[in-house]
Amino acid sequence: MFDSGSTGNRTPLLPDRARPEDGGRDKRHERGRRAARDRRDAALRRLAEALLMAAVSPALPGVAHLRAGRVRLGAALLGAQAVLLTAAALCAGHGRSLFLELSVRPGWLLALTAGSAVLAGLWAALIVHSYAVLAPGGLSPLWRLAAGTTVSVLCLLAVVPPLTVAHYGHLQRGLVTSLFGDDRYAARGAAAAPRETADPWARIPRLNVLLIGGDADVGRPGIRTDSMTLASVDTGTGNTVLLSLPRNLQHVPVWSGSERVPYPPEGLLNAVYGAGTERPGVLSGGGHVPDPGAELLKRTVAHILGRPVPYYAMVDMRSFRQIVDAVGGVRVCVADAVPVPRQQVPAGVLKPGCRTLSGREALWYGRSRTGTSDFDRMGRQKCLMWALARQAGPLTVLRSFQRLTQVFKESVSTDLPRGLLPPLVDLAAKIRNAEITSLQFVPPLISTWRPDYAEIRRMAARAVRASASGSHKTAGLNILNNSCT
Repeated sequence: MFDSGSTGNRTPLLPDRARPEDGGRDKRHERGRRAARDRRDAALRRLAEALLMAAVSPALPGVAHLRAGRVRLGAALLGAQAVLLTAAALCAGHGRSLFLELSVRPGWLLALTAGSAVLAGLWAALIVHSYAVLAPGGLSPLWRLAAGTTVSVLCLLAVVPPLTVAHYGHLQRGLVTSLFGDDRYAARGAAAAPRETADPWARIPRLNVLLIGGDADVGRPGIRTDSMTLASVDTGTGNTVLLSLPRNLQHVPVWSGSERVPYPPEGLLNAVYGAGTERPGVLSGGGHVPDPGAELLKRTVAHILGRPVPYYAMVDMRSFRQIVDAVGGVRVCVADAVPVPRQQVPAGVLKPGCRTLSGREALWYGRSRTGTSDFDRMGRQKCLMWALARQAGPLTVLRSFQRLTQVFKESVSTDLPRGLLPPLVDLAAKIRNAEITSLQFVPPLISTWRPDYAEIRRMAARAVRASASGSHKTAGLNILNNSCT
């Protein structure tokens, strides 16, 4: 018999029980894993808090710094914001007038552009620093990358509004400086500039501006002024009368400023602009005249109507079409069918009814003479002007701002000086809500081939008095608000 217990290297029949030290090691490992997990969760919570504080820092600057224990810096940032908000609240009561002033002063627009760009940089820096003071340590590379990407996105979102304001300010400044001349080039005989007082128009009862529509377009060299309307505005009420002269007026008393200029009796009024361009020396008074054609036409219209014409604004056909398209069309009520060339409008006719016309349709609605006359289209042109002015509200203009500024810079000309713009934009708001009347010097009111210019002056004077008093008894005077709807 062999004794199994006497052999060496015996194999135990039952497994050994776990040793006490092994159990303690497992518990320590578990506690370590739990602590690491708690530290990771705490770091992620601090990361979320840091990102949240960074996101709200443009609206609540300094909150992140207060949370991080940097009391002085946080209090200083909050105090600066309180000062800015107080200033904004004080300006809120004059918000509209300040905005109008800002929109036409190149120096203010430059300050707005620069200030908005600086604000964009400060907001981006504030977001980054707000995150940095609260960012937890010990994050994995993946989480650090995610946090950095989030902060970058926050910066991009924050800088978009101020950079947009800076862009619009830059465009508006370019428009003002390129379109409107310096005051030293103001037209000879122009009205004195309004004073910067509570009522800048106190010493200027009426403002007269000659509105010119030129027919320069693709394939049409030169300029013929087929639309000539003197807008005479009562600066107290905004009531405006539009005095329209036909293009085919003959025996025109072309006026140099001091005497008549030789001009053929059969020559039409719409060729005066070209005569001034070709012979700038006929203008009396000398001095710098940026557009001698427009200046000769202004002086001639002033002589015909017996009204001072210190300023003009001219737009050509191509730019008018682009302006209408930029604002999304213009809604007009077509009283009678208007035939138009099929190569311009495929239907070959604008049917009666109220509709929104595209730029091309609006252009030919105002230009067409097929089956009608110059005098009919003069009435349609006035309705187009009135409808476009009424419908081009602030939001519409803002949506098309960049496109409109480019069109105006390239295709609109005027001698209105920059110094006149601040009070003029305020006057424009009065005109928008005032009564606009129109007097067209067309047959049978006058004869275009043998006009009675003395009678034209008398009719113009009566129309101006009627517009100022609100009377509607003058012969030929129409209220655009009623006749164009």
